[in-house]
Amino acid sequence: MGHPLLSPLLFLVATCIPASWALRCMLCERTGSCLEGECAPGEDRCRTTVVSVWKAGGEELEVVERGCAHTEKYNRTLSYRTGLEIITLTEATCETPLCNRPQPVGRTVTFPRGRYLECASCASSDRSCERGRAQSLQCRSPGEQCLEVVTHWNLPQEENPVHERHILGCGYIPGCPGPTGFHNNHTFHFLRCCNTTKCNAGPVTELQNLPLNDFQCHSCEGNSTHGCSSEETSLVACRGPMNQCLEVTGSTGLGDENFTVRGCATPSWCQGLHMAESFGFTDHSISCCLGNGCNDPARDTQPRTGGAPQLAPAYLSLIATTLLTVIRP
Repeated sequence: MGHPLLSPLLFLVATCIPASWALRCMLCERTGSCLEGECAPGEDRCRTTVVSVWKAGGEELEVVERGCAHTEKYNRTLSYRTGLEIITLTEATCETPLCNRPQPVGRTVTFPRGRYLECASCASSDRSCERGRAQSLQCRSPGEQCLEVVTHWNLPQEENPVHERHILGCGYIPGCPGPTGFHNNHTFHFLRCCNTTKCNAGPVTELQNLPLNDFQCHSCEGNSTHGCSSEETSLVACRGPMNQCLEVTGSTGLGDENFTVRGCATPSWCQGLHMAESFGFTDHSISCCLGNGCNDPARDTQPRTGGAPQLAPAYLSLIATTLLTVIRP
């Protein structure tokens, strides 16, 4: 049985897929041996993802997953405290055949003690973020920043419809400093980075506390008959830095074809990587526009930015949201 504190992280990492040659990488899940395998069309980087649990006396648990990655998937890190433990995530990518091959086992690794940036740290796994009980955490390298990662789903069809994840900690995530995010009537994703001592301290970001920004966008998640029908699509008031209307349509890793997501987004989400990692698209087209209600499905003839179809990540079992990003139960 896996460590219970890994569950938030096992949704923070995902891998992307554009169109390219058939690279060969080492492929292995959290259990079992690694095998050589051919990446899907468009995957042109190999990936190694490591999630570790640290106690005061040293490392307690390490989970490693290897596979293929999208060309935009670069190295990223995340560390945070929960209870008496420190959870760390490290993802490294490379671009030559079998470059993610396991290395010979060396000496026991200990948590780095370098005196780098100090950040506030807490997690929803022990409710410390929600209770305002952030601790202090030293970052592991000079390139890391203080992070805040928030994910919120409200899915009425589920027995427990509301899912929230909050993480404050250290890390390096491409796309920072941000803030960057997306929201509609069902989902809220938010990432913020900063580089001064405990600059991520304070109450966790809640969507309802962000100011309205005078924009409105159409909101829905699903297909044209369930979730994004004309009766189920509605306008949502945009908040904070999310001042563009976004529409994504494609297939998800769960087999949903013609799945559509509409809502309010920051400009960085119009590039596609964040949306693909958060919603598990295996291929998708994405568009953004400026103007109230401009992502109305009845107005698809208007010019938009970023509308060319592109391949995106397969949703993996080994997080992160977020980097991310972005956490889905």
